[in-house]
Amino acid sequence: MRAVFLSMLAVWLFMSPAHAWHEAGHKMTARIAFNLLGAEQRQQVAAVLRAHPRFRRDFAAAMPEEIATGDDAGKNLWLFERASIWPDLVANFSEAVQTRYLRGTWHYINLPVYLTGKDERELANNLQQNLSMEFAPPLRQNLNVVQALKGNLLVWRDDTAADADKAVALCWILHLTGDLHQPLHNVALFSRAHFPTGDRGGNSIAIKRKDGVTNLHAVWDGLANRFDNLASDENTRKLLANDDVHLQSINGWSHHHHKMAMECVYTEEVKRKLLEQVANQQNPKISLSAEYLSTARQVARSQVIIAGHRIAALITN
Repeated sequence: MRAVFLSMLAVWLFMSPAHAWHEAGHKMTARIAFNLLGAEQRQQVAAVLRAHPRFRRDFAAAMPEEIATGDDAGKNLWLFERASIWPDLVANFSEAVQTRYLRGTWHYINLPVYLTGKDERELANNLQQNLSMEFAPPLRQNLNVVQALKGNLLVWRDDTAADADKAVALCWILHLTGDLHQPLHNVALFSRAHFPTGDRGGNSIAIKRKDGVTNLHAVWDGLANRFDNLASDENTRKLLANDDVHLQSINGWSHHHHKMAMECVYTEEVKRKLLEQVANQQNPKISLSAEYLSTARQVARSQVIIAGHRIAALITN
């Protein structure tokens, strides 16, 4: 049984993309959301999280002493931020815990981007991907990020659900909303030559860098590690002002981020360099320009802020 589980885990690790925004990015989205809640709402979500079935081991035992001995406001914020990364932390726990809570496919959806028009014509009708955005209970193992977020929102909003179930659902809502706002958790690049089953959200595109970052997905995950000022700038204020239509449209978020990935991630620069590698019969390994990275950082910053605002709206509506 253990050998079978480890084999399944290895397959999951190979197939699934890395987790969005790294730990720092998820915590930033959670902090923004928490600060948007009223005092009573903060107390309520913290009370629910204290009913988490893994609270003692995964939350209380990990709380830093300076937080544990501090005021309730600091504890509640820490719990909220911890909840936003808990779905990733599960991968480090025991086999039994992973069997119960690890959900690899919940973190992404592979809406297709094609390297060339010919790739699209030849592959578009033959993709073996779960691209459905419809959800019908119960929550299941093989859902994509859109379906899983909708399913956990149903649990969170169910007045008859136990607080323990609501606590787990809240962790996933915080985390998956963050995932959805990392563009590469919405897409995969398909190419007949190199990615006939997709590039795993950029994980299969090697990057030439000196800082140890090895692939395109990791580049984007790392963009949200160092944002000192998370106040909404003019660009994000405009986006948030026009967010009414999309506030409850999780499908709309994913489709928008699919378009964003085509424009800002798989740019003409990136596609050209990939095609050069294909022409030279080399494994794709590309460099990214300073202009590309500058634009990507601006996109990532806006996405983190917007995700935080949307989390607050999701859990209070």
